[in-house]
Amino acid sequence: MESVRLKGDIELIDDFGEKGLMSTQIKVSDILKLHQIDSQVNRDISYPRLPKIEKYIESFDSEHGIYFPSIVATFREEPGYFYDKERRVLSLPSDTRLVIIDGQHRLKALENFLKKTKSDEEKRQRVLNSQLTLQLYFGLAEKDEKSLFADINSNSKRVSMSLVTSYDTREIMNVIITDIHKVSKSLQSVKIEFEKSRIMRPKDTSFLTSSRLKQFINYLLFGKKNTNNNDQLKIKEQYDEVLSFLERFFYVFIDVLPMEPGNVIKYVLGHEPMQNAIALYLNERIIDNNSNYIAWTVDWAEKVEDLKNVDWSLSNSKWKPYMYIARAKTPSRYYAFIENTQNNLLTLIEEEVLK
Repeated sequence: MESVRLKGDIELIDDFGEKGLMSTQIKVSDILKLHQIDSQVNRDISYPRLPKIEKYIESFDSEHGIYFPSIVATFREEPGYFYDKERRVLSLPSDTRLVIIDGQHRLKALENFLKKTKSDEEKRQRVLNSQLTLQLYFGLAEKDEKSLFADINSNSKRVSMSLVTSYDTREIMNVIITDIHKVSKSLQSVKIEFEKSRIMRPKDTSFLTSSRLKQFINYLLFGKKNTNNNDQLKIKEQYDEVLSFLERFFYVFIDVLPMEPGNVIKYVLGHEPMQNAIALYLNERIIDNNSNYIAWTVDWAEKVEDLKNVDWSLSNSKWKPYMYIARAKTPSRYYAFIENTQNNLLTLIEEEVLK
């Protein structure tokens, strides 16, 4: 069996450089082969919980695969023997094991479903090839594993108080944009600029800077540019759940946009006012703003896919009243949006979707 290759950075999460975390993605087929349940860490399987999960797997009908919250696991061996730091790849031979902290019922339900669905090979393969978000910890002692399991499972809402929020004292929105960029291949495909504070248009076709990505997520989740302490607390308390949702969201969202959306010679998507307007449009339609915690609608993916109806090209005359020529007297001239026009653009997006 070939080794399983997981891509991502291993971030140190303690002051002594002994504990680490990788946020990555793993195929269902791979996690089923490599996972291990340790009865000293986990409780016994609650079999009455499995049919509901199996029913969900059976009912899914999406090209994007099954949607599960993050699987949380630990790797008990020394990662240095398996990790290529330059390539950011962890190679796991078939005889290594990922010890599951959170997700054993999801994995057991997957195993049961696959046993019962032998006759439908197409559906089996779609499930086996689905990508799950994985949070993989390194350097944890058994007491750390038990503590992490207890933290994740002690709240009735299944909230994760994982080590990433226990050890990491940085501003939580900075943490989540770093993690979502690591696990989201869709975001990586449109280029997110983390090194510079500005994108030099029109030559640079990166879609977002890291600061704009944070702003986009703020507008998407909370309908505003900046978060307050209460908003940040919600993120911390639902960290794994929100990270998993954002990974799925960007998979669908980037898919409905044209290729190279940051190309401002062709499209209007690379400008801050338009990005803010899109996030506000989606906040109104897919986020439950009346909830005491961060929640999204069941049909959120369909609402995101409605954006396929919008003509994002520069040739769409509806955008022009809110634009001006930047670098007008240079060979690098291009159209940009006037500041503070996001509400006008929000109205235009609504009209475009309904046309």
